[in-house]
Amino acid sequence: MTIPESPPVVVGIDGSKVAFRAAFWAAEEATSRDVPLRLVTVLAGGAEDPYKTVAKASAELSRIKAALQDYEPALEVECDVLAGDPGDVLAEASRSARLLCVGWKGTHNSGPGRRGSTASILARTAKSSVAIVHRRHAQHPVGPHRWVVAICDDRCDSTRLLQTAGAEARSRAASILALSPWPAESERTADIRAALAATADNGAAQGMVRCVLPRPDNIVDLLALSAQIDQLVIAWPDDPGLINQLLSSRSTDILRETDCTLLILRDAGHARTAGTSALPDVSDSGR
Repeated sequence: MTIPESPPVVVGIDGSKVAFRAAFWAAEEATSRDVPLRLVTVLAGGAEDPYKTVAKASAELSRIKAALQDYEPALEVECDVLAGDPGDVLAEASRSARLLCVGWKGTHNSGPGRRGSTASILARTAKSSVAIVHRRHAQHPVGPHRWVVAICDDRCDSTRLLQTAGAEARSRAASILALSPWPAESERTADIRAALAATADNGAAQGMVRCVLPRPDNIVDLLALSAQIDQLVIAWPDDPGLINQLLSSRSTDILRETDCTLLILRDAGHARTAGTSALPDVSDSGR
């Protein structure tokens, strides 16, 4: 019987500092899931010497691969240089990815006629979950104050979102803040509290705090108050207004040079077939 290969964590590399930092974040994610990491550089057409351009991109990927394997010695790293529009190519790569990771701002935007950065385009078009990574330093460990913020949506079942939040919190030895779109006294908010409490049955880290608060009208106001806390903010992609808030220029300015990553959660096709989430439970070994 042929055993299917594990879908990799894919990270877009464009030569920018933020992409380099995102690669280290992605390496930690791939290692915690025991899956390969795939580094992808996308080259636009029109180079005067395409062979030289490809060779330069390949050398840069090899340099990053060596740094990542020094950082995570057991990590399997694959490298690809592809051609086309970065948004289109990375969206296609996400079809076979466990998770797609990009830096919050690259060296260039997507191709002609496309509005916004490649990261914001992929948040809306990728087929897998997308992590938009902010990180202060590539190889410096984050501080002790860690939170996973789960933004519940009245359009979607919150259970999967909170299960993912629980798995990510255990990986990070972090606490969880769930934001409810319903009033504090409503039955739906009570259901969120119950689902959040159930994460304790899954090997919750000692001292993990779980709390539920009303979801503010503008999530960016909350991020402004907590920007310097190491956070993973998880949201469904179904609410365009929320995604616009998370990807707004104000949000980008607030999160610049922080350790706050935005995770847009999707069910990838391979994950639905397997009956599991796009982000399965990760190890509890911490990071």
